[in-house]
Amino acid sequence: MGKKRSVALIVLITIVLAGVLFMSITPTFYVSEVKKFNSLLSIVDLGRDLGDGYYTVYYPEGVISDDEYEDLKAEYEYGQEEGTSDLSDPAGDYTAYRGIYISNDLMEDGKPGEAFRNNFAEAYKAVKARYEGMGFSDYTVRLQDDYTIRAEIPALDNDEYDAEAIAQNIFTLFSYSGELLFTDASDASSAGTAEMEGSADNIRSATTENAGEQGYAVAINFTSAGQEAFRELTSSLTSSGSSTTLNIFLGENVLLSASVSGTMDQSSVYITGGYTAESAKAVATLINSVIDGEGAFELSFAAPEYFAMEPSMGVHTALIAAVCIGVLALASLVYFLVRFKGMGLAHLYGFLTYALAVILCISLIPAVQLTIGGLCAIVLASAFMCYCNYYAFNNIKKEFSTGKTLTASVKSGYKNSLAFTIDAHAILLIAGLALYLIATGGVKFMALIFTLAVAASAVCTLLLTRFYLYMFMAQPKNERGRIAFVGFKREETEDD
Repeated sequence: MGKKRSVALIVLITIVLAGVLFMSITPTFYVSEVKKFNSLLSIVDLGRDLGDGYYTVYYPEGVISDDEYEDLKAEYEYGQEEGTSDLSDPAGDYTAYRGIYISNDLMEDGKPGEAFRNNFAEAYKAVKARYEGMGFSDYTVRLQDDYTIRAEIPALDNDEYDAEAIAQNIFTLFSYSGELLFTDASDASSAGTAEMEGSADNIRSATTENAGEQGYAVAINFTSAGQEAFRELTSSLTSSGSSTTLNIFLGENVLLSASVSGTMDQSSVYITGGYTAESAKAVATLINSVIDGEGAFELSFAAPEYFAMEPSMGVHTALIAAVCIGVLALASLVYFLVRFKGMGLAHLYGFLTYALAVILCISLIPAVQLTIGGLCAIVLASAFMCYCNYYAFNNIKKEFSTGKTLTASVKSGYKNSLAFTIDAHAILLIAGLALYLIATGGVKFMALIFTLAVAASAVCTLLLTRFYLYMFMAQPKNERGRIAFVGFKREETEDD
């Protein structure tokens, strides 16, 4: 590589790396009164352990909280004092159970009745499966006071309003009970012109699709029988020649609505409505949970309220972790520069390229959510990349000590390191992919991040760091200067 070309590449690559580094780690600031700059790290989706989240508590019909019971009691007592109350005494309607109150209609011999217990167990299993189907990196669905369900999810957007709207939508959707029905009726209690059951006989699955400017769409994929049934349904609804609204009910709630203007004979229909990726996935997950009948339960839940939560590991955990990782990275870079001189400079550029590639992956790939496990995966992959460069540089040093020229030593050193570097990266990639395919929740996201980081390490170690080394070695005028650049010493060196 010529010296001028080397200078041009060094300047260009430095500018690019500096620009991406600025975009990645610069704190958020306002460009104007209404425009805000967000760094790549600021838009990373964080799991519940590192980022904010939301929770709700599902109360079955006939079960109320302690606060609601006290409100009913206060209303009753106030009415009694004023002589205007037609409310019954809640003490005679409800029985205290742990931290909740259960309607006496659901009690048998002083404890929750068998029918209620069975219905609640069925509903709990179905609700838990719905949240699992969302693929959250870190979520919790657990029993609270035996007969209420507490669900916790991470905030899925950095815009606070959007995060709240998404959380509220998911909590509400996953409280729906009943069976799926396609009809033009305006409410579940009235009969429509035509109807179609949303069972496994008619619906194969529901998925999400990117609808461009319209956001995301919910795709309903029919079986052969379902395609024919849907054709007959839309034909019947539009037989008069005018368009109509097709509602898809889940129990008593409208899940989706779409305008139908003619007969539709297709294997899939796409319904838009300004959905975000998460809200569309929630609808699709809900449909998938009920089409086989197993996720359709009879128990009704009160409309859930949602509440904000701080990170489970502390408000500043993500910042502290980022600072610790930054300090470790800086220490490793200083070590390489001190020990390997010019080769350490090549490692510096290679490591920065690797780090920025990882930041781009975790911030721009929608499927990635960062948790403590994901941070550990990044640290592990980073340490492995540093070791691979250390191994290669040591081999170069050994080859040089045998009397070879520096250029020949670099070639031989990398050649001797190639087998180990390729094999180790291949093994780690296979292990990461295997864990990603079989794991769920936080482990699944940790495996995904580890796989992406190892892939970035492979590219940077095998290709870019070596390229950077040759780029910097082109600057000294002769062999003696290149040897001094990398800090090697021996008693005799050949002149150019």
